[in-house]
Amino acid sequence: MRHIFTSPSSVYGEQMRATRTCNAALHNMTTVEAAHIAYGCLQVRSGIGAKNAWSEVDGNFNYRDFYNNIVDLIEDSPDPEWKDELLRAWNM
Repeated sequence: MRHIFTSPSSVYGEQMRATRTCNAALHNMTTVEAAHIAYGCLQVRSGIGAKNAWSEVDGNFNYRDFYNNIVDLIEDSPDPEWKDELLRAWNM
């Protein structure tokens, strides 16, 4: 997911070759949080979806609900240890 927020070259530890500021810097993103994980999931689902253009609904699939469900799953987890481990893993 690093390539979404920084650049494709950063994924492999290469020096970034981008010609413009990355999304992470533009939004002062210093850590990965539940919303960032949900956004990455949304991008993946959109990539394998049936539509060629963005829309909030793809057949019976609602992207807003999907995003909110992932954020809620993480933020409202009854297992705080799981949440901490998940976020720690994404922030390595």
